[in-house]
Amino acid sequence: MTNGDSIDPVLWWRDGRIWLSVWLAGTIGLGAVLLGDAWPWLAGEPQASFRDTKLNSWPLSALWWVLVPAGLWLQKNLSLVDRRWPWAVILHGLTAVLITGLFIILAGGRMLLANHLPAGYLPVMVQDLRWLGGWNYTPALVYLLLIFALYAFSFYREWRAGQRLTGALRVANAQLETRLVRASLDALKMQLHPHFLFNTLNSITSLIRNHRTREAEDVVAGLGELLRRSLDHKQEARVTLEHELEFLHRYLDIESIRFQDRLRVEFDIAPQCLAAQVPGLILQPLVENAMKHGISKDPAARVLRISAARDGTRLLLTVYNDGPPLPKDDAELARGIGVQSTVTRLQMLYGDDARLRLRDQAPHGVRAEIILPFQTVSP
Repeated sequence: MTNGDSIDPVLWWRDGRIWLSVWLAGTIGLGAVLLGDAWPWLAGEPQASFRDTKLNSWPLSALWWVLVPAGLWLQKNLSLVDRRWPWAVILHGLTAVLITGLFIILAGGRMLLANHLPAGYLPVMVQDLRWLGGWNYTPALVYLLLIFALYAFSFYREWRAGQRLTGALRVANAQLETRLVRASLDALKMQLHPHFLFNTLNSITSLIRNHRTREAEDVVAGLGELLRRSLDHKQEARVTLEHELEFLHRYLDIESIRFQDRLRVEFDIAPQCLAAQVPGLILQPLVENAMKHGISKDPAARVLRISAARDGTRLLLTVYNDGPPLPKDDAELARGIGVQSTVTRLQMLYGDDARLRLRDQAPHGVRAEIILPFQTVSP
């Protein structure tokens, strides 16, 4: 339906008012035809006879035109889907008997009028029809078939409506899940940003205390650029690996100032992996962990290696440092914000199709490895 009382042209056939208007128009037309044809007989003209009217010659099945609305109303108000279905069956059965009786009485009445007999002979005519095999039970069968068809159509409409509702709920649920995942990812990013900012500010403080003001200024400038790029893309759940590496280069520029000659960063990136989709800020927390728990704790450690390779349908991202081995306490290992956020984000975005593995690498060092589906177009 459109505004006001206008009718949607696509759904006009579902509007009951249209069909009621058609039925009323048809009923009036049928009544006019029968009345006009029988008028001479009703007016008592000498040559007019009931036998010659359409009331006598037309089959009684034309009466169904008048009875159909009553059947529709009854079916609508006695639905089999509610708890009163036994009563609905009983009442439909009684209605079928009454309709059959109505047709028999009308057939007897026509014989009565055709033979110019008084109304008191109607029971006799009905009995005569019975002995002559004139009791027709077809109306009961027609009525029950009509009701069955109406119930079948009603059930089909309800099933279709349920299918459409289910589809709409699935779409709404998928949209809601997408919004929830995005909100959760944004919350995790907001958790990472203060953590990263706090560590960088500590580095700046340390540089100032050691009278390395020029380097501290460079770190502040790099931090400003890094935060600007981060905020520009904070709503993106996935970015290309190339974009992620650009961000990582900015971060490592800051760390290189702090560590000076102690840090040697190596990149081993397969060219076909640059267009792959990865979660935004997925490498920075692992690199930060490698700096904090690896290179910072071992004066001899100096190598940080970031790699990316394709293995069939999977993308392998690794962050290696040649620092001390992993702590033996798994609980301590899992408490880090970087590890927690990475595992949670991989689970939300990929489910069981992605994972993070941390392990010692002989002869010394630690390797963090992310395995996720290789995708070049963001879902």
